Amino acid sequence: MWTSSAMRWPALLAQMVLLLRPALAAGPASSAFDKRTGVSVRLHRVSSNIGNAQSVSLFTDANERNKVGAMTVAPGRNSLRILSIENLGRSRYKGVGTAMIEVADHTRQSAGLSKLSLLSQDEGASAFFYKKGFRFADEGKNAEMRTVISNPRYVSDEILMGEMER
Repeated sequence: MWTSSAMRWPALLAQMVLLLRPALAAGPASSAFDKRTGVSVRLHRVSSNIGNAQSVSLFTDANERNKVGAMTVAPGRNSLRILSIENLGRSRYKGVGTAMIEVADHTRQSAGLSKLSLLSQDEGASAFFYKKGFRFADEGKNAEMRTVISNPRYVSDEILMGEMER
């Protein structure tokens, strides 16, 4: 049975999608550190629609030849969901993952959403996201992650992957 709020949800989702594209294009300037040259490089952002989602790619050149990061985001009821995030330049560039999180956060704010959410499927990625302010719903996992981060030699029995938000 449809409620009045359930009937409004598709219209609200459509409005949020319209808000996402300008937010992705007009977000804050991003940069990364080139480990080989020791120089900071400006990251160029390109975004496109995929249904109700937005795809964002980061390049180190304006000609879009050297792609270093990619991310797909979509609005939810109160959050912007990071559907996928990939750091393609991890071996050469420092700061690409952080730049993508900053783009997602700017987009979330511009769309009037209260949270960023994601599903982490890698423990190393979970540690990165934790350091960027994401938390598991399970406080036990958060406590274990704090221990892992503060003591790199510690081996956890807990599987530190799953739903996270900030």
